[in-house]
Amino acid sequence: VHNPQIMGKRSVLYRFDERPRMAAAVSPVFLLLLILFFNTTHAMSTTSNNNVNMKSPPIIPRQILESRLRNSLWSLFAGDALASPTHWYYGGFPQIQRDYGPAGITGYTKPKLHLEGSILNKSDPNGGGRLKTSSSGSLFGFGRNKNSNDKKVTIIGDVINHGKLPYWSPTESYHYHATLQSGENTLEAQLVRVLLKSIVATNGSFSPSHFRQAYVDFMTTAGSHNDTYASTCHRMFFANMVFGGLDPKDCPDNDGHNVDAIDGLILPTVVVLAETVRRLKIDAGSGSVVLEEEAKNAVRTAAAQTASVTRSSKLLGRVSEVWADIVIASLLAPTEEDFNTSLTASARKLGLSPPRSDGRDQLTACYLSQSLPSALDMICKYTQQSTKLGGTGLMCWKALLANANVGGENVHRGSLLGAVLGARVVDENGSSLPAELKEGLHHKKEIGKEIDSFVSTILGQNGDRMGDAKEEL
Repeated sequence: VHNPQIMGKRSVLYRFDERPRMAAAVSPVFLLLLILFFNTTHAMSTTSNNNVNMKSPPIIPRQILESRLRNSLWSLFAGDALASPTHWYYGGFPQIQRDYGPAGITGYTKPKLHLEGSILNKSDPNGGGRLKTSSSGSLFGFGRNKNSNDKKVTIIGDVINHGKLPYWSPTESYHYHATLQSGENTLEAQLVRVLLKSIVATNGSFSPSHFRQAYVDFMTTAGSHNDTYASTCHRMFFANMVFGGLDPKDCPDNDGHNVDAIDGLILPTVVVLAETVRRLKIDAGSGSVVLEEEAKNAVRTAAAQTASVTRSSKLLGRVSEVWADIVIASLLAPTEEDFNTSLTASARKLGLSPPRSDGRDQLTACYLSQSLPSALDMICKYTQQSTKLGGTGLMCWKALLANANVGGENVHRGSLLGAVLGARVVDENGSSLPAELKEGLHHKKEIGKEIDSFVSTILGQNGDRMGDAKEEL
């Protein structure tokens, strides 16, 4: 199964004056092979690869761990909001220049109202994928309840994304995030805020049932967010709940095409941060930070459980477990060498060659087979360029801007890049995040309070169990 090309071509160096290269498409057979690969090697890899992650790292001071947590979350929101204006721009940087000027995206920017080539007008507001076509060739499903001729009810507009149905009209060509303001987060990042509050409400631990109810309440409340678009997994979930009458725990679904996607790793990232810190211990003998193997497996399981709240995907569950190792390393690895060793080990678990730091940032679609290898390459590339780019703080900001100027599926990749690269930023020696990263976010005050509450809750839970370890974790 191991094949350097298995998820697409490797990248070459990206500059703003070059058109990003579209990642190669991969046969759907690969998805089945990857599931088989995980099922047959998972037990072995969780023991053999752990040995290469970190070797007796020094104690991480509490303030550094807290700094990494905060910067990870702030950068997650930044990566999402910076890229929203150019989300699914498959014409690359030239198309971005036409809509946003010669320099492209240089900071937080309001998305255009209309987007040439948008397929929002082909998406089904009552379920997954595209609008269905009748035998006569006309489109149906737009503006009507599939199970009732008596009342026209749509998932988009009536049940979720209230009032946004006109932007999905088959006769229009609106931007996927046409209704967002500059620095305002897309739906998936707004769900991160819901998850942060859920974890706080459950005293620092992840509860699938609590988050599921919070998710349903948020999505079905008018005015809870302002995004135009909702991905296939959300439309299918609420179609199953409203049209199918299913219990919410039975509503996650999969259309076999649009659900096994990179956006499914965003919510697991937050749970990995929480569960990792909650389970940390100090080894009495070495004085090192320890995430014991049992605890690490529990974190991986929690990541997969998080993905399963909103979508049904064995593949995504397995990938979430490997992605958890990358997030753990971003939080705990004391050096960039340690972090990149763990990154390489995780890539190999996925059947990939080691991530490359000398490539151009790829323009990809959302499917994991394309988007995840490019994300690992970018993580490797920018963590190794922190000195050249002016320190880890500026590195993170510049990486997120570069991602925004690639186009394609850059919003959800941006969230993941932000979370990992942000965790490598420690607020010392002039290496803090640039002020504009936080200040430009549309809901910066609310987000700041939610991050404060989340961080204090999970650190508080850890401190309670670690007794005398007050200043250092």
